Amino acid sequence: MVIKDILVHLDGEAVDANSIAVAVDLAKRFSARLTGLFARSETVPSALVARRSSDTMLALAEQTRAAFEAKAGSDARWWQLTHGNSRDLVSEVTFCCHYADLVVMLQPGPHVPEDLAEQIILQSGRPVLVVPTEGRFETIGRRVVVGWRSGKESTRALHDALPLMAGAEHVVLATVGKHGPVPDSQPKVDILDHLRAHGLPTTGERIQTEGLGVMDALLSTAYNNDADLLVMGAHAGNGLPLSRSGAGTKHVLAHMRVPVLFSH
Repeated sequence: MVIKDILVHLDGEAVDANSIAVAVDLAKRFSARLTGLFARSETVPSALVARRSSDTMLALAEQTRAAFEAKAGSDARWWQLTHGNSRDLVSEVTFCCHYADLVVMLQPGPHVPEDLAEQIILQSGRPVLVVPTEGRFETIGRRVVVGWRSGKESTRALHDALPLMAGAEHVVLATVGKHGPVPDSQPKVDILDHLRAHGLPTTGERIQTEGLGVMDALLSTAYNNDADLLVMGAHAGNGLPLSRSGAGTKHVLAHMRVPVLFSH
């Protein structure tokens, strides 16, 4: 994947600074165009009924635009959705994401529909980099943990993440549970060998859950390895591919403490 067009979602809160910093850094790294998209739920009932922007929403959009352009520069683009109707917000933000190589957004907050991040991950068709609301992340992709099993979602996530991992100091390929040997009738495939062919210093780690859920085990692995990026595939309907629960995506979004790249 070539990253030349990055979209960052903003909702006008102070923590936007986290996602702006990450998006600006990535845009500089890849010489990519950066677009800021303002979208949040309306809080003024009369504006929702009239299907128009409240003065509060318009003022917040302008403040957010000024903060974004101060960091991103004059070459960055600006888009905004100011009607604030939660029912339409998810579909319209997802639509905008179709026109980007990479989407950057914050961990879900109180001023957007609660399923916004999850739906963008599952419906946009784009890799989505979710940034925690707590902590600052000056660089992304130096120390990486990849949640892996040989399936469509994990494979796509890993390969979507390759540009972000270029030049990584250390990559941990984390798998859960036991996997039998490759049958003699199949080629002796090796995902570690594949990543090393990309010049990535990769090691494998078999995760022992020991009572922890699979998602918690992966989050713990990222924390224990001082990772600045966790890479995971997202699975519609049944959670992430390493999880048996449909709550996998929600759980990671709620408890993540490092940036997570999701692909579906």
